Amino acid sequence: MPPLHITGATDPLTGAEISVAMEDGLIVPAPVPGSRAIDGRGLFLLPGLIDSHLHLLTGGVALGQLNLLDVKGEDAFRAALATHAQGRDADPVLCCWSANYDIFGPGTRPDRHRLDRICPDRPLLMTSVDWHCAWANTAALRLAGLTEAVPEVPGAILGADGLPNGELQEFEAMGLVQRHAASGGREGLGLIGREPPAADAAARSHDRAALAAAMAECARFGITSVAMMDGSLYLADLLAEMAAAGDLPVRVSLPMTVAPDHGDARVAELIDAACRTPVGRLSFGRIKMFMDGVFDTWTAFRTDDYPGRPGFRSEPLFPPGRFAEICIAADARGLQLQTHAVGDGAVRAVLDGYEAAQRANGRRDSRHRVEHIDMLHSGDLPRLRSLGVTASMQPVHPPGSSGLPLEPTVSIMGRDRWGDTFPWAAISASGVPLAFGTDWPTAPLSPFNAIHSALAREPWADGVPDQRLPLADVLAAYAAGGAHALHAEGSRGRLAPGMAADLVLLEGDPAGLAAGPEACRAALTVCGGEITHEALP
Repeated sequence: MPPLHITGATDPLTGAEISVAMEDGLIVPAPVPGSRAIDGRGLFLLPGLIDSHLHLLTGGVALGQLNLLDVKGEDAFRAALATHAQGRDADPVLCCWSANYDIFGPGTRPDRHRLDRICPDRPLLMTSVDWHCAWANTAALRLAGLTEAVPEVPGAILGADGLPNGELQEFEAMGLVQRHAASGGREGLGLIGREPPAADAAARSHDRAALAAAMAECARFGITSVAMMDGSLYLADLLAEMAAAGDLPVRVSLPMTVAPDHGDARVAELIDAACRTPVGRLSFGRIKMFMDGVFDTWTAFRTDDYPGRPGFRSEPLFPPGRFAEICIAADARGLQLQTHAVGDGAVRAVLDGYEAAQRANGRRDSRHRVEHIDMLHSGDLPRLRSLGVTASMQPVHPPGSSGLPLEPTVSIMGRDRWGDTFPWAAISASGVPLAFGTDWPTAPLSPFNAIHSALAREPWADGVPDQRLPLADVLAAYAAGGAHALHAEGSRGRLAPGMAADLVLLEGDPAGLAAGPEACRAALTVCGGEITHEALP
């Protein structure tokens, strides 16, 4: 591919005309002979977008499943499922994803009996929009051996008859059915720190294809770097093979996932794996953990009681002492920690662990990350900055955004805590670095949809703080902020000579995204000077 030279594009923040020349994967001061000239007049130029939180394998597998985000009501679901099932007679389980908790109507919650009415004969599994819950019909429960005997698995919710009612909360319980799907459920194993029991050539080929499809989707949306949130030795080997072959159209940062039940030997093995040398566009350097779940399953750990449930706050997934031990061990090796924390109690527990690592190993520019921060206690805001933490957040997650209903989430959070939820503006104003992503496939991958969500979010009631950010800050969180979170600000996130030639040429002014996500699309995506997506007008 010849070097590229984009001319006459517009900087969306200043309105100035901008041209960029590229050579050998870098931005250079002037075009070199033989460059391909691309006319950017009427188009808008940005640094390559960075999705700071997504799940590539899960998203790639989901592309072949039924997306229910916009499906509402039993009749609409039945019709969509009938269309999806055509030509899929060989699929052992019909899999759907991104279902809202009230998909069958306000105040309702799916169970196997309702799914049986819709799909009585074939195994059916429907995953929730936040990917922390799923519902199976009786045929799927029977396939997984969950109808006659109930295993001791937390999260398998029982009905009045003492048998599973079809609701499977969190990844271990969901995996009981997912493992019987065409994917073998391997897409969920990296979330819980598990390795596939057996991955033959056919399984590896399936997963490579799913990863390739996911990365092609990223390039289609102008994304040039991603931070994966589920890692394993299996995924490290698979992605390293692809990277060595030049098959990564985006830069991928892969963590190793440490689970609460991992012993010292397994933790040490994963820390060693996280210290691997980069391969092409694949890098490591991170440890991922989960401190809690989500509000809709009452598994988010909070500092106060859940409304209507006196004395119940859920609980952290890691005992404090064990979490601190792992943080200290990983931090001592120079690794970055990133931990899922949705409830404010979980955020506090994570900060305690990071503080323990800093006391033990000394202060350094670690940029340890807290993922999500759906709720933050005001007393912990100063700690984010004092500990040098990066807030990795998703503007598509607040109820009422990106197709999500307000209920039941806002009631589960509680009216008196609405002011503490998804506090992007407060975090940014305090000087804490902010990195945006989508958590795809829990939300659409489109960064334009996410940027719209950040710009258009409205307070849920009078007196609730407005947490919107100006366009410049939102774009920064999707580029420079993402680069900072990856310790890559010296090469990514800006358009300047010497920086990596990662950029996106947009059809449509990003300022229009406040009105709707359709205001922009990626006309050209370039990663390392290579065109990875082209749809020029």
